[in-house]
Amino acid sequence: MTSSTAAAVDLASALDTVDTWLTEYISASHPEIGRTGPICPFVSPSRKNRTMEIRLRLVGPAPSRELVEEIARSSLREYELTTWQGRNPMLQAMAVVLPDLRSEDTALLDQAQARVKDDFVERGLMIGQFHENCEVTAARNPNFAVSRAPVPLLAIRAIALHDVFFLSDRPHWFAKYREKFGKFYGPGSTLMDPLLAERYQEAEQAFGEHS
Repeated sequence: MTSSTAAAVDLASALDTVDTWLTEYISASHPEIGRTGPICPFVSPSRKNRTMEIRLRLVGPAPSRELVEEIARSSLREYELTTWQGRNPMLQAMAVVLPDLRSEDTALLDQAQARVKDDFVERGLMIGQFHENCEVTAARNPNFAVSRAPVPLLAIRAIALHDVFFLSDRPHWFAKYREKFGKFYGPGSTLMDPLLAERYQEAEQAFGEHS
C-alpha cells in the first residue's frame, strides 16, 4: 500500500467516524445533558435536508494556533460563499474535520475558537470546537463535558434561540443575540423555557443599553 493510499484510507476512516458520532451521539439524547431531545437538535434535520457540509483540513506534523485559526477564518469565508441546498438558513451547518490533529495539540482548537468567535458572532454565526479533550460543558449541566468527539473538528452554524447560554457573557455578543431573538422575550412572550428567559434577563440587567 502506498503512502497516498494509506492517507486516503485514514481520511475515509475519519469521515466514517465523524458520521457515526453525528448519528449516535450528537443527534441522540443523553441522560446528562439536562433536558430532553438530542444534544444538537439541528444536526439531524440538517443532514436530512442535505444542508450539512463536511470539509477536511490537514494541519501537518507541526500545527500552530495561527494555522488552526486561519483554518477557522477561511472556513467562515467558505461557509458564506457556499451555495446551500434547502431554503432554511437555520439548517445550514458545516463541520470542518482536522483528522491529523494529535490529541496533545487539541488545545489549539480551543485557542483558535476563542480568537475567532467575535468575527463569527458578528456575522450571525456560531463556531464550536469538538475533540477528545474538550472541556466545554452542557449549558444545563456544568459537570458534563458535552463537546467530546473522537475526531477533532470545528462546527459552524447560524445563531439559534438557545445560544443565549453562549452569548450572554459579553455585551457585543448579547447585542447580536438580542437583535435576532429579542422579540421572543418581550411582553406577552410565550417562550416555554424559563431557563432561557432567566439567562436573557440576567444579560439585559448586566449590559443594559451598552449591549
